Amino acid sequence: MNPPVITAVTAWVPDAIPLSRWTAMESALRATGHPGWDAWMRSWHADYGHWLEAWPGEETGGSRPVHSGLATPDMTCMVPVETGTDLSGLAAKVANAICAARPPDARPIDVIVFCHSSLDEHISTTVAGRLCAGIGAPCFPFSVSQQHGVSPFTALRLASDLFVAEPEVHTILIVAAEKWSPPLSRICGPGIVHGDAAGALLVERTDYGTGGLHLLDVAARHVPVDICRRAAPVSDARTFTLLSVIEFLLARHALRHCEIDEVVGHPGIPSLKRAVCNLLGRQDAGAQHRHCIHLGAAESIVRLAQALRRTACSRTHRMLLWGYGIGGFAGAALLEARGAPYLCQWDDSRSVS
Repeated sequence: MNPPVITAVTAWVPDAIPLSRWTAMESALRATGHPGWDAWMRSWHADYGHWLEAWPGEETGGSRPVHSGLATPDMTCMVPVETGTDLSGLAAKVANAICAARPPDARPIDVIVFCHSSLDEHISTTVAGRLCAGIGAPCFPFSVSQQHGVSPFTALRLASDLFVAEPEVHTILIVAAEKWSPPLSRICGPGIVHGDAAGALLVERTDYGTGGLHLLDVAARHVPVDICRRAAPVSDARTFTLLSVIEFLLARHALRHCEIDEVVGHPGIPSLKRAVCNLLGRQDAGAQHRHCIHLGAAESIVRLAQALRRTACSRTHRMLLWGYGIGGFAGAALLEARGAPYLCQWDDSRSVS
């Protein structure tokens, strides 16, 4: 079977505001919060709490963690915050942009995958259902959650497997969106602040000569908890897992490190970026900002759209896309650009570097 092709990419990042302004908004939102949230937060702590505790400091009452010995976030740093719509509205915005750009005779969308980490009054399956209803044609919606920045890699893996297992599936829409509100905190470990954003990919079963981003391979892995607790710090275990995924993908396609033309990764953990650069024999360009903005499940799609806007795709161009999830996940994808996707839209009022 020919590799699936990403034929459309779109991303949306709202206007940024100072973190100090968000803090004031957050206080008002917490005052009107629902008691059920606290029970929900406690329910997932048994599975994911060790990742919070791996950083210095202690948790504070289901609210944002306070890290002793670490600088408090710079209240002047600019954070993208969506104030005009809810999580499902953000997801619908990018999904509609792709659907509106499709030719009238295009095949209907068969499957919708919604990726997210944040929650609002809509549960994830409700958002996936809204996306399905908005498209208008019958399709199968489902969601991938709790993998943070790795959710799109899992979605791409599922899409690739569905094309093999289900011959009648031809078109899959992957949508990722984040809108953070209490009790989920924007403060995400030392030096990382969550921002709101949305992105979408259209993945199609096409012939070999179709233009776009050919998905050569993709993988997502969970970082084993026992490695983190017994053998190494969390960052080392995560680095080991990510590098293992990248080496696995390159080996499967008999690609050398020098045959990767562009690397697109996540910000926030300098050790990961350095390790990937060292593995591929590249210089680590640019200094890490004191605080970075991470867009959660939407991060990879936003950065991919940004990369496509600045890269000429007139020749075959191999890309490595990598990312991490704060719950202990790592993922990577090998892409081969054979011409630009028919839609590449990146609407971002701020720099994501």
